[in-house]
Amino acid sequence: VYDRLNNELSFGLHWVWKQMAVKWSNPSADDYGLDLCCGSGDLALLLAKQIGKGGRVVGVDFAPEQLAIARSRAKQYPLLSFEWLEADVLQLPFEANSFDCVTMGYGLRNVTDIPGCLSEIRRVLKPGARAAILDFH
Repeated sequence: VYDRLNNELSFGLHWVWKQMAVKWSNPSADDYGLDLCCGSGDLALLLAKQIGKGGRVVGVDFAPEQLAIARSRAKQYPLLSFEWLEADVLQLPFEANSFDCVTMGYGLRNVTDIPGCLSEIRRVLKPGARAAILDFH
């Protein structure tokens, strides 16, 4: 339902937008990437393809059902490294300055404290690293 709804609401353009968001996050080979509100894993999978087999992508979501779908989809890419984690974007369980890039697709609008979420993103990003947030209202 979630993936079908994204397709219908964006008239299929969400795939182009997701590719742009990954590009804007500026991933490099062997990076450590983070995808917040990862849902069924679309952005995390795209990010991992850019980072390659020497890197790792962590997908975070509060919905275990969506994480299960993402885990299942990631099995199609056995050479890429993923971790799927149920967590709150307002209290990320990572050290400061941990990630080389962060993406977030269609999740910020559902966060109860947007400034707090943005602060957490900044905290976990390495200095000079980029976050790309994709959303529409």
